[in-house]
Amino acid sequence: MGISLVYFISRQMFPFGNNTILTVDLGQQYVDFYSFFKDTLLHHPERFFFSFSKAIGGQMIGEWAYYLLSPFNLILLFFSQQNITAGILLITILKYGFSGLSFAYFLEKRKITDGLITISFATSYAFMAWNVANQLNLIWTDAPILLPFIILGFFNLMEKKNYWLYPLTLALMFLDNYYMGYMVAIFLCLFFIWYQTSYFSSIQTLLKNIRNFIIHSFLAASSVAVLLIPTFYTLINSKGQYTEQNIHLKIEYNPLKILSKFTIGSFDFEQMPTGYPNLFIGSLGLILFFLYFFNPNKQIKEKISASLVSILLFGSLFFEPLDLLWHGMQFPVWYPYRFSFIVSFWMLFLAANAIQDYSVSIPKFQAAFVSLLLIGIIIYSWINQNKFSYISKETLILTSVFFVLALVILNMHSGFERLILKKILFLSFVIIELSTNFIYSLNNLSYLSQDEFANPSAALSKNSQWISHKDSSFYRIGQIYSRTKNDGLAHNMNSGSYFSSALEKTIPDFYGMIGQPDGDNYVTYSNGTLITDSLLAMKYFIAPRNYAELDSTTSQGYPLMQLSQRQDLSSYKYLHEDRRTKIFKNQFSLPLGYASNASISKIHNIFDNPIGYQTNWLNSVSNSMPQTRYFTAINFNHVIFSNTKQQTTLTNATFKKSNPNKVAKIIFKFTPKTNDSYYLSLGSNLDKDNVEWYLNDEKMNNYDTFRHTTLVNVANHAKNHEITITAKFKNDNLWLENFVLYQMDNKLVKSKIKKIAEQSWQPKYLSDTHLTGPIHISKSHQWFTTTIPYNSGWKAYIDDKEVTPKKVQNTFLAFPINKGKHQITLKYTPPYFFLGLWISIISIGILGIINIKETHIYNHLKKMFQN
Repeated sequence: MGISLVYFISRQMFPFGNNTILTVDLGQQYVDFYSFFKDTLLHHPERFFFSFSKAIGGQMIGEWAYYLLSPFNLILLFFSQQNITAGILLITILKYGFSGLSFAYFLEKRKITDGLITISFATSYAFMAWNVANQLNLIWTDAPILLPFIILGFFNLMEKKNYWLYPLTLALMFLDNYYMGYMVAIFLCLFFIWYQTSYFSSIQTLLKNIRNFIIHSFLAASSVAVLLIPTFYTLINSKGQYTEQNIHLKIEYNPLKILSKFTIGSFDFEQMPTGYPNLFIGSLGLILFFLYFFNPNKQIKEKISASLVSILLFGSLFFEPLDLLWHGMQFPVWYPYRFSFIVSFWMLFLAANAIQDYSVSIPKFQAAFVSLLLIGIIIYSWINQNKFSYISKETLILTSVFFVLALVILNMHSGFERLILKKILFLSFVIIELSTNFIYSLNNLSYLSQDEFANPSAALSKNSQWISHKDSSFYRIGQIYSRTKNDGLAHNMNSGSYFSSALEKTIPDFYGMIGQPDGDNYVTYSNGTLITDSLLAMKYFIAPRNYAELDSTTSQGYPLMQLSQRQDLSSYKYLHEDRRTKIFKNQFSLPLGYASNASISKIHNIFDNPIGYQTNWLNSVSNSMPQTRYFTAINFNHVIFSNTKQQTTLTNATFKKSNPNKVAKIIFKFTPKTNDSYYLSLGSNLDKDNVEWYLNDEKMNNYDTFRHTTLVNVANHAKNHEITITAKFKNDNLWLENFVLYQMDNKLVKSKIKKIAEQSWQPKYLSDTHLTGPIHISKSHQWFTTTIPYNSGWKAYIDDKEVTPKKVQNTFLAFPINKGKHQITLKYTPPYFFLGLWISIISIGILGIINIKETHIYNHLKKMFQN
């Protein structure tokens, strides 16, 4: 903790300066979850189950199970929203400390090492490369803390010393993070095999151990079934949809590349998306790991068993089927080989078991063999250093020096009187080497400044609070500026955007159909139209002040990241302005539910045609004729081709640079004949990697990445004003995929929305899990349709009579409703929550019955009844 604290102070990380520890997902995702964690515990406990801040709404128990159930997170309750980065820094430092503490406790209790040697191995474990590399993935870093306790409990279970520690700590692991718990469970199976092979005594004992292991492991998992079963249901509808169907028996990369990861500072940004496993544990740990297999004091069967486990673990680092198994049959999106902390634990465990037998010196043959291995690592890394972004001559020289010093320390002849000196040198060396790797690795990363985090957060918080004080009804807020896709979570806003590994697949599918950016684990509501804004209850919009012309003056010295062009905000009511932002109200916004035609149940998925999908959607909910159209494709008045050949057809045409060495661009010009909104459809190929867009000679704001056709608002209230759109090539070719200019009939759309509002639902009681309110249905054979994502946890009631909800548009909750005045009630409980609760209660009871005889209470009760 002291080492990491000194480093963070030297980097001037908040509160010791204007830098923060936030980088990559920690800054773009987790910090917002932590704000949500605090707000939920203190103000909105129902959001543990469901929240409308998750995109357009979604279950949350799976998010808590993956992101938020670390007990360390309770520390954040003592930090404000603006200072939460200081709380995250404190948690990071504590987790380094507790990793070392847990490993030290394990070594001492097992009598594997003691004193200064224990501290040495604890430091190696705390600062192993996996911990350092995943400092930015705090949601996983409880696993290395719990793993030594779980293994200690395993030993106790096998030796019948204490039955409680194993199921208790394993259950806590599943509760803390089921994903890491899954990996630990796989390792426990391997560890059980190693143990039974190494300590085999009889078939009878083996069978008893198998029974105890299975029963206690199962009960540990089932004791948290109240969390795991609803989470499993969530996974089926989210990550489970992306399970790899085709498994290839292949080597993912040359295994020799792993050698480069045993050098100093072997981690940087390029390692995050598609890197190699993080295995650095220090020179002494690495050397002693190899020496374990030469140790004459270890039984042959123990070393053979350890060899097989090691082969399986290391094989998992490059053999695709094993890699997929550890990751739940899905390739990780960024941060590959997430289970490598288990490999590091195993290596240090074997190294610690070898140290006592090499406390005096290393036999010459073994020293020569290890020296050749270390020389091989250096030579391979030196020859191939250009292939690894994290390797430099400086780090290789440092690695070489540490290798030599490690061998020297281990080969020091030390009688009893010199043993203390050798242990001091051992510890000092470990501290210096592991600290050096820690510094070099983290120096390869860049971080958000406190201003970059706090200033946009303050603006968002201010806007959200201003709106909430003015309006107590349900609404969603569209963002024209953002800090992250999880701003809604952090600032108690229903913003329509979200980024999570547990996002239900139906949500990005829906966003892709209406012309919004989407991915497997994120959605962004940045490209709305009057139709989607109104039907999705996007009642308010927050935008940078003068967002079309952002500069340092209007942004008060820092940028508010603008997401998109929304010239059509001028059609909405201006409400409020401060030094940084403006707030608009969509006076055409509809509530969460409204009556619609039965045809809503027959709308099919339409990808890459947001115009068609929005038209069908509005026609269904407004009881309009299917042929009613709200968009008209129009031609450009003039097109200028620069350094590319002219073509008469633009949509889906491919253009090529005439001269590859010169800039190529196409300029499209049109003059609106009305004050309607004009939208440009852009296929997924027209993203930032292929083209740079300009609107009226200013860079056009559009979300950077999208995988389906999106709509960009390029004009509104611009009658008789020429609009210029420029496409600047980024490559030699440009494919104008789904490139069409559309004019919306604003008047017709508004009239349809007003008609829908006449039969809309007005909830009087409102929370994230319980909504109640009246609705008047004026026609027969209607459907009550909501923009609440369908989930089997929702129960629906019409006039206190339960009805069965249906899924429409493959997304939303709806059900048929009769003509007349009705009271509609919706209540949410996570699917299988009560089933999981009963299983947890029963499992905990069984564990108590099984294990209570091992406690002093049982002995006292026994004596009392005997007397």
